Amino acid sequence: MTYILGWKNYTSVFLVGDSVITIEHPNVDGNKNTFRNQTSFGEDHIYEDGKTVSEKWLKLYDLKGKIIIAISGNVRDAYEGIESLNKAIASQAKFDLRQEIKYSFFGKEAGIIIGFIENEEPVLISCHCNGYPSFIEHSPYEVVHSGTIHQRFKDQTQSAFSQFTKNDWNDDQILASIIAVAQSFCFQEDIISQGVGGFFSGIRMDRTGVAWQPDLVFFPFSYNGMELQNNQVSEIFGAIRPVMTQVRDSILYSCSSAIKDVKKFKRPFANFQPEEIIKSEGWIDARLKWAAKWGRELNENWEECKADYYIFYNTDKPIVALVYSNEKKPFVVNDNSFGSTKEDFYFLLTILSSKADEELTLYTEF
Repeated sequence: MTYILGWKNYTSVFLVGDSVITIEHPNVDGNKNTFRNQTSFGEDHIYEDGKTVSEKWLKLYDLKGKIIIAISGNVRDAYEGIESLNKAIASQAKFDLRQEIKYSFFGKEAGIIIGFIENEEPVLISCHCNGYPSFIEHSPYEVVHSGTIHQRFKDQTQSAFSQFTKNDWNDDQILASIIAVAQSFCFQEDIISQGVGGFFSGIRMDRTGVAWQPDLVFFPFSYNGMELQNNQVSEIFGAIRPVMTQVRDSILYSCSSAIKDVKKFKRPFANFQPEEIIKSEGWIDARLKWAAKWGRELNENWEECKADYYIFYNTDKPIVALVYSNEKKPFVVNDNSFGSTKEDFYFLLTILSSKADEELTLYTEF
């Protein structure tokens, strides 16, 4: 169970996916072998008889800078298909990529969305998506979905993409906005009960190569109706609980003040790996090297609330989302305390307090 989506324009192919995995098991009280009891956005993990639903893996893959993939369904089946495709890429200088994709994923109980560049043009292919079991190659601006999420959320992404095509946004701005829309789902409804949730991540590819999502900070809040007296957001938002996601070397680092256990509010997330690999010395050594390379930078970004884009959610129904680029943000952050001029902040508050749609309204300030 999951939710992934794909889309392309005439320069890039984009993939976005959630991070919740449903695991069936024989335990009678639920398998509580998870790192923390909530997702990055404060959703309670589900521990039921015979089933655990928890934030666990990235569902997006970068295959040697040549192909990007989003997976849904049976993660082990998808993993085997990806390993087969990886071997083909590594061992053959020239091969029929479409045939290798079909061979690698034939008979697998997995939905896949694949992007790559051919003759400097983005290509988007899916299998077991949009209700079709066959391999389909998609046209520009056609949205591809796979997963268990309610149809109204798929309709929301479809509507959002229609909005994107009307704006002169660059591809990073588009990807940040796609993630902002998808992440709003967990504030609209208890989607983790649908087997969907946790952080949503994104990746794209153009003729220059693969680019993971920009660094993002999310600020979900509920407006308490108070007037702003000074210049501190906390006066009218209450406690601010930011969530930050940063991707380096295909590993996403989640920092979340929504996590109740302060010892567990930071965590790296990689792609699915079988248990025998996770317990190997090679895997552990690779993770330690990643932490040594990136840990200081990522933690400093979190402490300084330094990101490429800032996404605010008014979580009262209906949901209002506002995406600011770092250049356009009307505030400063010190020790997770926000400061702003009253004029700038009233403008932000006016937008976020509006209710222009029954479910979700997205505003951008790029």
